[in-house]
Amino acid sequence: MDAQSGSTTTLDALARAAVRIFRPLVRIMLRHNVSYKTCAEWLRWCYADVAYNEFALPGRKQSKSRVAVLTGLTRIDVNQLLSQPPPDSIPQQEQYHRAGLVLTGWANDPEFSAGGKPMKELPFEAEKDTPSFGKLVSRHSGGTPARAVLDELERNGAVRVLPDRRVELIRTRYIGKAEAADINYAEIFGMSCGDLIETIGYNWTPEFDDKRLQLLVYNRSIHPDLVGPAKQKVETAARDLAEQVDNWLYEFETQSMALPDAADARPTRLGLGLYYFQ
Repeated sequence: MDAQSGSTTTLDALARAAVRIFRPLVRIMLRHNVSYKTCAEWLRWCYADVAYNEFALPGRKQSKSRVAVLTGLTRIDVNQLLSQPPPDSIPQQEQYHRAGLVLTGWANDPEFSAGGKPMKELPFEAEKDTPSFGKLVSRHSGGTPARAVLDELERNGAVRVLPDRRVELIRTRYIGKAEAADINYAEIFGMSCGDLIETIGYNWTPEFDDKRLQLLVYNRSIHPDLVGPAKQKVETAARDLAEQVDNWLYEFETQSMALPDAADARPTRLGLGLYYFQ
């Protein structure tokens, strides 16, 4: 049963926390053309994996039936998910975005091909028996209006609208090749958010007595004219501390390599995360 504080349950509090976490997460996913269904598949795998590996009853081997009970997934889902490789270990391709489905249809549907290759151009609208972009969308987008799909594909750079309203295919993949900066930011995003939530989860576990450092300092009453100077001062202090911590960790790394069992010991990753928010 949920612990109560007044009329608020733990589930209520977690709902508020989840929405605060999900909003910036969804903003990033949408900005990079990741659909709800793709993100949900990753989450489903994590539910099954964590429940199976971390939530067994004491002294008993974990079962897939218990994983189903804990997660709300069906036993068939659990079997399927646990037999799959982790999503972060295999190449990913967006499968569920409606605009992406239209591109897949354009690439593979024989009616929109010529000589075994997708037609380079399609009229936006045409007679009933003539291939058109509208007909392509109607067949492959699950009922989404053609104009909305065209706007998204044009924004994504997958198509170009010509002056005569013909739609030119630029590429058949909805998500293009990643820029180096995108890959770098994605790595930082996963590491920073994952480490912070991992620390909070660890500190929230009653049986762990050696709590980890978790600090949050903020003020709600800064005048707008002073935001710039306050930001600069906070960031300067944070950079100075980060540089000092980095030097300390390098010293510990050097000492670690000099220990007699250094070659056999399993190294531990540890550190300190700092970020400015506004």
